[in-house]
Amino acid sequence: MLTRRTLLAASATALTAPLAAPAIAQSRTKLRFAGGGVALYGYMPFFIAIGQDLFAKHGLEADIAMFPGGANAMQAVLGGSSDVACGFYEHTIQIAAKGGHLTAFVLQAQNSGLALGVRADLAGEIKTAADLKGRKIGVSAPGSATHLFAMAAMVKAGIKPNDAAAIGVGTTQTAIAAFQSKQIDALSLFDPIIAELESRKEIVVLADARNTAGSAALFGGPYASGSLYGESTWLSKNEAPARMAAAAIVDAVNFLKKATPEQAIAALQKGMCFLGSDVCEAAFTSNREAFNHDCTISQAQAETVKRAMGSFDQKIADANVDLGPTFTNKLVKG
Repeated sequence: MLTRRTLLAASATALTAPLAAPAIAQSRTKLRFAGGGVALYGYMPFFIAIGQDLFAKHGLEADIAMFPGGANAMQAVLGGSSDVACGFYEHTIQIAAKGGHLTAFVLQAQNSGLALGVRADLAGEIKTAADLKGRKIGVSAPGSATHLFAMAAMVKAGIKPNDAAAIGVGTTQTAIAAFQSKQIDALSLFDPIIAELESRKEIVVLADARNTAGSAALFGGPYASGSLYGESTWLSKNEAPARMAAAAIVDAVNFLKKATPEQAIAALQKGMCFLGSDVCEAAFTSNREAFNHDCTISQAQAETVKRAMGSFDQKIADANVDLGPTFTNKLVKG
């Protein structure tokens, strides 16, 4: 697990980007964040906020712990070791179906941003997601958004969500290593990992939700993906720091709407783009539709996510989930 000190040590000198300089504060409110993996584009605003000290600008001392996937970050919040998770909105619905209460309070990215691909040497055998039956799919961590995406793609293709095994491979070079060493047959992940494997012609994409059209085609409507969320009771008692965190994300999203690919990648903390600036900048261009929003979650987006999750999780399909408590926009609009 990476700590805030590890993540930020490489970025003592902020890279040049058209963002406002952090305000100098005599004291800041500490907020403990759990990051759901170094998934560059799904959570890019979060990493921009880190790299450009936007949390500090809005009065927060950000204590950040990074985990291999969103499921781990969610558990950190549920267990009380973190206050806020950087994870997919869908986790709030997953927990609501179990009687728990998580609330997303700012949207980082619309669209899913994920892609599912098969090793090029298996492309002759695995031509659609239906052919993944009995295969091993690499995901950031079992139960994370990458795993849920793979299951949704399999169900849409006509097979059961547990017809393939999910193998946790993380979100960095470990995922590439597992793919290239043939420990897994397919991979469900974000760019720039998918983009890098595509550039090497090592992967053939079967399901692609990296843009609005692809996301809508798979899920049948507008989608909410990367967000910040917290346990509902905690959030009701800590609206002020949550509002500060939301403001930092809003700043980052507004920056990404207008940034050039070079500016966007430069605004990340040094070392975040571990595959090289050329790959990351090209992938940003392909993913920038994800940031064309106002950081709120709509009812239509929430309903699409619930419907998609219910397609492969019978417990969610059967549960009478009230979507109202799973998200709030007042900390962004208020």
